[in-house]
Amino acid sequence: MPSSARFIVAVAFLIERDGRLLMIRRGPDRDHAPGEWECGSGRVEYGEEPEDAVRREAREETGLDVDVVGPVDTFHYYRGPAREEAICIAFHCRARGGDVRLSNEHDAAEWVPLDRVVDVPVSQPLRDCIARFVKTHRRRSG
Repeated sequence: MPSSARFIVAVAFLIERDGRLLMIRRGPDRDHAPGEWECGSGRVEYGEEPEDAVRREAREETGLDVDVVGPVDTFHYYRGPAREEAICIAFHCRARGGDVRLSNEHDAAEWVPLDRVVDVPVSQPLRDCIARFVKTHRRRSG
């Protein structure tokens, strides 16, 4: 790999509340995945710990303060028309309370029951991540 090659390190946040997962839809004008549903994600800034990036991005994108429970999955994807290479670390989070207040990056939000969340149309890497989360969550709580 050339020394000039770069990739993005990102975090995704699977925010749970009362047995539901928050799904948010990207706005139609976004450069990456316009109109697609996701859990929420963002880049890790230089020198920032991934858990801190999760708390910051969750607050920026959803208006929610979250407690980071722990990592769920790590996956690779290509972002946007430029196909920037990205590594994403996904975290299980719990919302502390409050109402969802979306940033201008998203245009819809829905709390989806865990038994239905795997049916939400998302990218394949995120679908696999959500399925892993649901399977692990069921094992722990049942």
